[in-house]
Amino acid sequence: MAMKENLISFLIITGVLILVGALWFAYENPALNPRLDNESYKIIRKWEMPEDLDEISGIAYISEDKMACVQDEEGIIYIYNLTTDLVEKKVNFAKSGDYEGIAIVDSTAYVLESNGRLHQVERFMDSTFTTSEIKTFFTGKNNMESLTFDSEKDRLLLAVKNKDPHSEAYKGIYSFDLATENVVKTPVFKIPMDDPILNYKETRTFKGNSDGFYPSEIAIHPKNGNVYILEGKNPRLLIMDTSGKLIKLHKLNKKSFPQPEGMTFAPDGTLYISNEGKKGMANIFEVELKD
Repeated sequence: MAMKENLISFLIITGVLILVGALWFAYENPALNPRLDNESYKIIRKWEMPEDLDEISGIAYISEDKMACVQDEEGIIYIYNLTTDLVEKKVNFAKSGDYEGIAIVDSTAYVLESNGRLHQVERFMDSTFTTSEIKTFFTGKNNMESLTFDSEKDRLLLAVKNKDPHSEAYKGIYSFDLATENVVKTPVFKIPMDDPILNYKETRTFKGNSDGFYPSEIAIHPKNGNVYILEGKNPRLLIMDTSGKLIKLHKLNKKSFPQPEGMTFAPDGTLYISNEGKKGMANIFEVELKD
């Protein structure tokens, strides 16, 4: 009898452990997490970043297996290999600072500091690379974190995170003319802070200011030209069409996206989003948005 009772106890304990293990695996694996049934996206693949990229703040697609990354403390471009899961090259282009965004234009990399200064790194993949600094009219008050290349119009786009230079009613997306190396002072697009899609009343952070969305990165979909704007403070992904109309807002689960700061597209439209190591290890996700 005692042996039978011991066997039953063993089977019960084993069953509980298997169930707990299965639930833990589903919870820890965002791609299998049942909570995502109600989400408007699916995480397809995950890369955990090495310690050097724990503060990863910007990413740019280079090729099928390579990603250019910056982190917000060091003036270094990290070439991360998606196949080997290793940093295969480091490009030291400047001293320590607050680097937030990166964009690739042919063989030139542009890196954005939060104070609005752009670093141009020509032939960034070559040992003979050269660097130069470009000042803009932005300052630390604007807190610039978003940078992308608009190949259709041969320009860079930058989005204001905090206070727009012109108005508190919107956050502007500005263009950088690659020929003249100047930022056009009139925004190309505006993100209206009172747009219903932002649920302004839910996200207002302090009285007297329309300040309900904080862009941390920007990217352009290579197939339809829509502008994707990422927010790290309240993890969300905003989509704007080519006319500047806000058309979709994806809320991102904080468990999976504790601090999304980087975003880029592959030429086929594959979306990548990176997270700083706020809770756990920094990472890059391949993300599929649901229709």
